[in-house]
Amino acid sequence: MLKQLFIAGCFVAAGLCSAAAFCAGLGTTLDRVRFPAELLIVQGDLQRLIFLDHLSPDERLGLEGRIGSALGGIEWLALEYEALTKSTVSRDALQRLQESWLTRDLASALERVSGLARNHSLNVEIFSPDRATLDDVGRVQEIDAQLCQGCHIDSVGAAKILPAYRLQDMTRVISGKEFLARLLSGVRGTAETSLANPLSLGDIRGFMKLYRAAAD
Repeated sequence: MLKQLFIAGCFVAAGLCSAAAFCAGLGTTLDRVRFPAELLIVQGDLQRLIFLDHLSPDERLGLEGRIGSALGGIEWLALEYEALTKSTVSRDALQRLQESWLTRDLASALERVSGLARNHSLNVEIFSPDRATLDDVGRVQEIDAQLCQGCHIDSVGAAKILPAYRLQDMTRVISGKEFLARLLSGVRGTAETSLANPLSLGDIRGFMKLYRAAAD
């Protein structure tokens, strides 16, 4: 299976390695959580832009590009989320978030995306590390050792637009919810899988167990 895994981008589109393992994947479970996951990722990126003064200029440029890209598709994700969960997302709130970002009012943008994230929270229970089996953990340990650690080698301050931060370091400074959001929205497959997140529910639980247990 590992020969069919593809790595690229680490902590890029939403922050984690791209990897394609040809397993069942998350299916409609992922469809239901993409919108709240994206909100948490944008929230985290804005926090880094505002509060981390030791980011390199390239890192800042990469964060700005990633936020802009995420907000470019946020309304589509809101529509998908509404259709699958029977929820209603405030278009006014989305518009105000976009306006704050376009004017680079970062404090306002952070406030607005944080409000949306509170109103449309990510369901973390289904992905709880407490539900990970020994097989789940063993499988992701193999993926992590052979793939993730070969990509995630950078530290904050790296002169790269989208550095691949060490996952062990990142899990110490971001919340469990944000790490989960990046697992859900930041992992991509190969062209053969139409770039879809290939991780299974067990894989997500296993990665949460592997990394969050060490951080907590």
